Amino acid sequence: MIKVLKTIFVTLLFIIGITFAMENAEPLRLRYYFGLETPPIPLFLLVLFAVLLGVVLAGLGFLLDQWSLKRALREKDRAIASLEGEIKAYREREGQGGGARIKEPI
Repeated sequence: MIKVLKTIFVTLLFIIGITFAMENAEPLRLRYYFGLETPPIPLFLLVLFAVLLGVVLAGLGFLLDQWSLKRALREKDRAIASLEGEIKAYREREGQGGGARIKEPI
């Protein structure tokens, strides 16, 4: 059922995109500062490029965030391994000296 709804939704988006492109096919010039301007481009292409640029920038932001989180996770894993090594050494030392034992975690 979800696949059917998804297919209908994607089809409707496609139809809306096609009709938007047909209704906004007039060429348009963008003017910038210092007399710079673009060649005539259909309006729907400008909108499409703006949306694609937004998707690309959001994807880059997501990738940078993911990279940062992976790096932090590696650092935490190293700290955990170091602390576990210290605990193991302490338990071995306590076991040889006959002192109180620390219970093993479950």
